[in-house]
Amino acid sequence: MELEQAIKQRCSCRTYLPTAISDEQIYKIVESARLAPSSKNAQQWKFVCIKAKKESHDIADIMKNYYLNNKDNEEAMKGAGSVYSTGLILDQCPAIILVFTDSERIDRTKVEDTSAVLSIGAAVEHMMLTATDMGLGCLWIADTYFVRDELADYILDKLKGTKYESFINVNNRLLCAMAVGEAGEPKYTRPRKSMEEILCIINN
Repeated sequence: MELEQAIKQRCSCRTYLPTAISDEQIYKIVESARLAPSSKNAQQWKFVCIKAKKESHDIADIMKNYYLNNKDNEEAMKGAGSVYSTGLILDQCPAIILVFTDSERIDRTKVEDTSAVLSIGAAVEHMMLTATDMGLGCLWIADTYFVRDELADYILDKLKGTKYESFINVNNRLLCAMAVGEAGEPKYTRPRKSMEEILCIINN
């Protein structure tokens, strides 16, 4: 698939078929992230892929429980209107890629932290275009923000006693996630702003 075609065909997929995703497919997707540009070539990312059904269900429950526990708390629910539905998506997608950064907290007044967020954004975009090129559906997820500490601690606990125990540590915190799998819904195009609304060219 040509790059332009992949860009045009990428869409946010929210329904997945139970078709298993192979390790080889995950390697190919994350390889594209590994090659993404990063500020000062710091490569401020770590990826944890969840394919096990129990762990996917646990992660989905953490998301859904945030909504159930806070639905009457106006302050806690600011921006979290889709957190429950995101949990439902994660419960049925065959693979979840959790994206960690090496900053415990993102301080957007610091250039290093802002650069890390931009770098990870580039890595996730690479993964999404690669997944699209492979004929898979994908969804970039920011709702993990509301349970980032709980999810990170859950992964840390899961890695204890395994060969991946030191893969992430308490300073590696969850920034976002990506769902990936065989799409269970048709591709669709959402409205986009016109070029006149988003671009200004200043010539000599």
